[in-house]
Amino acid sequence: MSSTKEQQRVILVTGANKGIGFYVIKRLLDRSASANTTILLGSRDLDRGQNAIEQLGSPSNVHLLQLDVSSAQSIHQAVNTIKEKYDGHLDVLINNAGVLTTDMTVDAARQGFAVNYYGVKTLNEQLLPIIREDGRIINVSSQIGPMALYESSIELQKKYTSPSLTVEELDQLVENFISAIETSTLEDVGYYSKTYPAIYGISKAALNALTQIEAREWNSAKNRLVLSVSPGFCATDMTSHASNARSPELGADSILHAIYTPANELHNGGFYRDGIELPLISEPST
Repeated sequence: MSSTKEQQRVILVTGANKGIGFYVIKRLLDRSASANTTILLGSRDLDRGQNAIEQLGSPSNVHLLQLDVSSAQSIHQAVNTIKEKYDGHLDVLINNAGVLTTDMTVDAARQGFAVNYYGVKTLNEQLLPIIREDGRIINVSSQIGPMALYESSIELQKKYTSPSLTVEELDQLVENFISAIETSTLEDVGYYSKTYPAIYGISKAALNALTQIEAREWNSAKNRLVLSVSPGFCATDMTSHASNARSPELGADSILHAIYTPANELHNGGFYRDGIELPLISEPST
């Protein structure tokens, strides 16, 4: 029995009650035998999370985990639940929860970064001690991040992609960005984004930068991989189910590539879509 427990894989997907996160779990169920894989469906709302599990057919190896990544208290409680109920270990963390705002206010920026950047950072830090050897952290990002950087100053591009960037320096970049919104000085400090929602774009650029820092600092101890993945422009609530968007199933497949591809075929800290590594700065598509 202890041998079975040792082989049990535990995978957490945040923001999984709908959209791409939901389809990630659906894909995981297609590929994972219930006997050796426990899947935690992270959801801020318990009723919506339970409804998602029912839509999946109430599989015995999928368990609801209440988790609001914008709340430090919720993160703390979720981490304790994993420690108490799931043998205190995690093999794969998929940071899928995210928000998109087109508003340009300080409140909108705080809310956006609370989920897209600070929430991911806090959850990763708190779960790191229980992520097992050869475990993976997958930060779900967006190609809008590299595109927003492309429209920013060269100086900012260098800062966000510097191989020596620290978490403290990245936090300061984020805070400076939010302060520039408050003082209406975005262009003065080098943010010229006109094509995409600036808050969302820069939050994802910051997430890609965080991924590189975590990969650099966390790999050596237990051969952990930290990757960021773009699912692409998918038809979900976030995109108002745009008619020109691709299916969320295809977006989920992009994330599953990062879960199942052999580690020696992946670049730790890399940014991927559909199994292809992408640059951290890229020209907006036309």
